Amino acid sequence: MSSRLAAVQSPASMFTRWTEFGGFLTERVNELAQTQFDQVRYADVGLALWLLVLLSVVALFTLIRLSLTARRHARQHSGHGVGREHRRGRGVALAYNAPKVLLAVALAGLAVALSDPFLTETEEVAGDVESRVRIDLVDTSLSMTWELPPTGRSRAAVAREAHLRFLEMRRAKNDRVSLWLFSSFPYMVDDFVLDDELYYFQVMDAPYATVRILAPESGARRDEFFVPRDKVRFIPTEGSTDIVQALRAVTKHFDQDAAFGGTADTHRALLIVTDADVDEIPGSELAGLATRNVVPYIIFINADAPAGVSRESGGVPPLIGMIREFGGESFDVRDQDSLEKAYRAIDEQETVRVEVSHRAHRVPIYSRFLLLSMALLVVGIPAGFAAELLWGLYP
Repeated sequence: MSSRLAAVQSPASMFTRWTEFGGFLTERVNELAQTQFDQVRYADVGLALWLLVLLSVVALFTLIRLSLTARRHARQHSGHGVGREHRRGRGVALAYNAPKVLLAVALAGLAVALSDPFLTETEEVAGDVESRVRIDLVDTSLSMTWELPPTGRSRAAVAREAHLRFLEMRRAKNDRVSLWLFSSFPYMVDDFVLDDELYYFQVMDAPYATVRILAPESGARRDEFFVPRDKVRFIPTEGSTDIVQALRAVTKHFDQDAAFGGTADTHRALLIVTDADVDEIPGSELAGLATRNVVPYIIFINADAPAGVSRESGGVPPLIGMIREFGGESFDVRDQDSLEKAYRAIDEQETVRVEVSHRAHRVPIYSRFLLLSMALLVVGIPAGFAAELLWGLYP
């Protein structure tokens, strides 16, 4: 009796389960639709790219196989075509190919999930921390778009990676940092922040170059650019590398921050990321920074020396020589130990007690793509088998 009752109830229970599954799919789709994709960042796109390459290779070989082998319904010796009444209608063709579309969307979602997408959220917090004050001044002039021999990459890309590695080393050190870019003019990306995660994203998203036009390096053998266009900001007034104006701007910013926060007597740091190819040597500006207890440091993109060889033997660039005169230091980006030395130099600066008002944190959203992909596979694979059984023999 109980077995018969179970048999009678099983269709209803199956319908209930499929209804719940449909609700699950609807919820995932709505969650994905509400995602602000302009705010999404991707921590690791390498694995996703490898998956896409593998799928592209498989699809290419499938197309080659289908083009070289005889079609299933072709009979060259028969001399008769297949009548229209025996062919698939548009509705049947749509139903037959729908599982393939589901599979393609599921694989695309899986690729996105593998790239580890995430959003940033800010939460309000309260408290005081011991912090070191620093401005990061990044060279985004035209020369930074040129190749750093023999890497085959731009100076800006190498500089950005070094800068991000340095920030990873400084994580949880409570640095209070402001990001500035400079070419012909200085640009403040954001005021002082005390949030490692938020500041890391600011540096990662900043443009490689702010230029009027992209022009190849004079005397270069190849008319080639080494920066993606989406990392270049075109501004008609740009065209030089004016570090003098940049240093005046950050000096004023230090003064304003000191007046607001009362940190004028503390030692602060200025980190400059540049290839040292500047229009003018800023002697008086560096002297002004020295009177304000601001120590300049340079992460030097050495484009003249081969990898692993310091430029010291070939002469010190005038900008670096001037910075050393005012108590600063330079760190060659090609030297494996330079970032560690820069870390220690910044760590020697004295700390200031500052108030924490907010903090950003990473919110992973790969599950939104992964769950939807798995759900589509659960539907698409059985639907594909059913479509092949029902309509696979139709031409």
